[in-house]
Amino acid sequence: MEIDTVDDVSCLDPELLQLPEVSPFALKTSPQIVEDLFSQWLSLPETGNLVKSLIDDAKSGATVNAFANLSNVNTVGSNSLPSMFPGGNAPPLSPRSSSGSPRTSKHKSSPSALGSPLKLVSEPMEEVIPQFYFQNGRPPTKELKEQYLSRVDLIFNNPLNGLQIDEFKMVTKEICKLPSFLSSALFRKIDLDCTGIVTRDAFIKYWVDGNMLMLDIATQIFEILKQPGRKYLTQVDFKPVLRELLATHPGLEFLRSTPEFQDRYAETVIYRIFYHINRSGNGRLTLRELKRGNLAPRKFTSGAEGKMGYEDFVYFMLSEEDKSSEPSLEYWFKCIDLDGNGVLTPNEMQFFYEEQLHRMECMAQEPVLFEDILCQIIDMIAPEREDCITLRDLKGCKLSGNMFNILFNLNKFVSFETRDPFLIRQEREDPTSTEWDRFAHREYIRLSMEEDVEDASNGSAEVWDESLEAPF
Repeated sequence: MEIDTVDDVSCLDPELLQLPEVSPFALKTSPQIVEDLFSQWLSLPETGNLVKSLIDDAKSGATVNAFANLSNVNTVGSNSLPSMFPGGNAPPLSPRSSSGSPRTSKHKSSPSALGSPLKLVSEPMEEVIPQFYFQNGRPPTKELKEQYLSRVDLIFNNPLNGLQIDEFKMVTKEICKLPSFLSSALFRKIDLDCTGIVTRDAFIKYWVDGNMLMLDIATQIFEILKQPGRKYLTQVDFKPVLRELLATHPGLEFLRSTPEFQDRYAETVIYRIFYHINRSGNGRLTLRELKRGNLAPRKFTSGAEGKMGYEDFVYFMLSEEDKSSEPSLEYWFKCIDLDGNGVLTPNEMQFFYEEQLHRMECMAQEPVLFEDILCQIIDMIAPEREDCITLRDLKGCKLSGNMFNILFNLNKFVSFETRDPFLIRQEREDPTSTEWDRFAHREYIRLSMEEDVEDASNGSAEVWDESLEAPF
């Protein structure tokens, strides 16, 4: 029986032919491929037997069951089309899925709409992508965890099966790899019941099972210091660390006899940390700020109008003595930016320079006109626009701090104008030394000299107070 080929193969949907090695786009752009494939499929003996059986069933009046007859076609193609249909499967006649491409709904009159159950090309297996994001950090490997546990067992091997707060420093330094002044804070973080002892199981639960050992140092410190339920640090959270530092650091022994100075020292360190790191200036240090270490200017925290507290004074001194740092540049920039528009105009700078002119007159110095000062500032900063100066312009210039000295500090302005070339050469030889380092060095020498003079004067007074009578 001759089997006539289909005259028009354009009605065939290329997407219905699930060919792993031929893309639907290639079938659409080259209809001849579809025609050749269909002709080759019709020329197969198994296809002829299938069609003949269907015709015989139709002539005899029997129910045409294409599903049962098509089962014999599954083995077709292993010899005739080895590369086109891998795995010994014949080309399927049904679409990939009824809910797949919207275009499949347009071909209900196509041969695949007869309900053919053939789906000879297996669905591609989904590629299993390993997890690459872990909210609490990547879990430790089995080998690393075993190493930690063995070291923990050695340190916690005592009759109490735990350590007291004085003994816990070894754990902080050797296992956690953290500074020893964090030992007390870490101990209290684990000892929630305030028993005075941290057991081996409690430490493993917090540090190993809690995945603290895989976090970076900044995150570890943040998690240790922050209060439960909070996502930020306050100044109070740093006080236990400073108390531990004052009690154990050998270089701070001279403060132990003066508790009032200990408190001031701790406050100064905390204020300086927030000065350099707390970008928002709201007193709440976030993990991101702790990692980035940036800073933003802040308003006075003193409750008295027109006065600054000790914290405000620390911020002011850090900004005044090191105007080359970014925190200081932002601090003084906001002072001059009266309208808060993010740019410094000549009018705003002239407002502050008027005070400098008054000081020059009081000191009987020849005043320098603001027009000359403005030209000097523009030449020194080299801003993008000559009519205003932005914070970006200041941060891009190494001499930006001198502009604020011109507007605020007359003594430093005069020193800059009459600076010694030898001192400039000295500063360039040590580029790592900041203005604050040089200020601290000068103040240390000054205080040492004052203390020596005071001791000498006290010693001479004792000599005059001695009795002139013979001791015998």
